[in-house]
Amino acid sequence: MTKAMKRARYLLAFLAAAILAFALAGTALAADPPSTPSITIETTSTTGEAAIDTTAYTWYRILEADIEEDPSQSGPDQSGGKVAYYVDTQDKVDALVSTGLFNISQVGNTNKWYVELKDSTTSAATIAEKFADMDLSAFATGTFHQDNPGGTATTGSVDPGYYYVTSTAGTNAFIQTLKAVTIDEKNTFPPVTKTVDSTDANAEIGDEITFTMTVQIPTTANDTIVLTDTMDNGLSFKSIGSVKNSDNTDVAYTLDPSAPTTSDKTFTITFTAETVEANKGKTITITYTAVLNNNAVVGDAGNKNTVVLEYGDHYKSLPKEAITKTYSFDFDKVDGADTSKKLTGAKFKLTRTNSTEGDPIELIEVEAGKTYRIAMSEDTDTPVTEITTNGNTVTINGLDTDVTYYLVETEAPTSYNKLANPVEVKAKDNAFAHQDIKNNKGSVLPSTGGIGTTILYIIGGILIVGAVVFLVARRRAAKAEESALKSDDQI
Repeated sequence: MTKAMKRARYLLAFLAAAILAFALAGTALAADPPSTPSITIETTSTTGEAAIDTTAYTWYRILEADIEEDPSQSGPDQSGGKVAYYVDTQDKVDALVSTGLFNISQVGNTNKWYVELKDSTTSAATIAEKFADMDLSAFATGTFHQDNPGGTATTGSVDPGYYYVTSTAGTNAFIQTLKAVTIDEKNTFPPVTKTVDSTDANAEIGDEITFTMTVQIPTTANDTIVLTDTMDNGLSFKSIGSVKNSDNTDVAYTLDPSAPTTSDKTFTITFTAETVEANKGKTITITYTAVLNNNAVVGDAGNKNTVVLEYGDHYKSLPKEAITKTYSFDFDKVDGADTSKKLTGAKFKLTRTNSTEGDPIELIEVEAGKTYRIAMSEDTDTPVTEITTNGNTVTINGLDTDVTYYLVETEAPTSYNKLANPVEVKAKDNAFAHQDIKNNKGSVLPSTGGIGTTILYIIGGILIVGAVVFLVARRRAAKAEESALKSDDQI
């Protein structure tokens, strides 16, 4: 069966009404037939969205018109004339006969066969079903299209008769062309949305990102839907979570490739025409996951995941994007008294807990002493758990803005005091976008948690107390001796 034949299945009430109204019974009154009939289609989309592709139309001239002019009228634009419909080849006759719906009578020994319905009560559904199986190759055909999506398409001048018009948007009509005809075609296309989970809009390298797509199936939908998903290099496909309709029922689909790998940046989800028909008026929701990988773009540009919906042969939606972002933090290790002096030899670990005992986050050293990123399990390079400063600004990439990180100094530069407490850092926060982390020489004040001077103060305090005790004891001893001498003098 040809594609045009399949599309003819959609010819329902409009086709039946047109045929029944004129009965194809030989004659009917014409309504001001002009000399140049034409078909113009003005298209609007009820999705409220623009499309990439224009809509193309194919017409088939099914029946020709035999117009009898009214002798009381002059000129081509008559009123009151009569019209009959016919076909002019045996192939066309055979095609109509194959439906079993029509009486066809030849006029003498000419190539003209008039057409009428066998039963004027034949239902619209029966007519549509028969037309779906009819071979249209015997009929004259042509195409016309829009210059822009949602614009106007016109055939220009055509012969009078009945035309069957198919559309790449899936809409079909049976049109009488005794005069210029304009049709307002309201195409209903399935709109698509794409979002990223709110907790994953900003993420850390290695995080699993959840995306959601929704497709609203119009009540008139009847063709295949294909969703093409494309990920930037910073995202790797992981798995399809669920595909359900608004009744929370699983929806059948095909995935291509059938088992995408992390290297596949594009995959498609297809819903067959049968599946679309079964879900008319419902919303299909697709959830799936990807991983923010070591190729992730750092900064506001983000890592894009794009979907395009194709409906039928030629309708294609504009791309819909969801973006996941990851950020960085950088710091300099400097002298506390002279911040222009950068220090070498300091060692740090990055943690997620405000404790010197927190587990270190594994990092990949991209550029020695300068650039690091969050490590992934798939990395072939050996991760490090310590950062060693070498006098350069240290940058750590792939951080989540929703997470607070801490730098814990594990070793201070030579002759400098080690930091006693973790230093809080946060990606992309203006207060933390860059930090100078200071080390000081000399004594560490008690408020910093240093133990060295504390011991000295304790020892000093003990010595002072001892000295006071010693002086008091000596003074008491001196007084006692003086009292004893006075007693001896009195004796």
